[in-house]
Amino acid sequence: MSKTVFILAASALLLSATMLSAQNTVREACMPDIRKYCSAELGSFSRENVRACLIKNIKQTSPACQAAAKARRDAERAKKKGS
Repeated sequence: MSKTVFILAASALLLSATMLSAQNTVREACMPDIRKYCSAELGSFSRENVRACLIKNIKQTSPACQAAAKARRDAERAKKKGS
């Protein structure tokens, strides 16, 4: 039983690390696009507003930003599925 608990805890830790890494990747890949399309939301200091704006404009963003956003979405889905 302790092996199972360890595996579940390790999995949760890895998913959390994956989410943080995906968030940082999106920030790095998308910052030029965020500045271009979402400058008003960026000035509000609201992550949710910036994220909503980025999603709204995702088709206009760079391929790198789109790939990073997709990876983040996939990581979020994996975390929800694992919960």
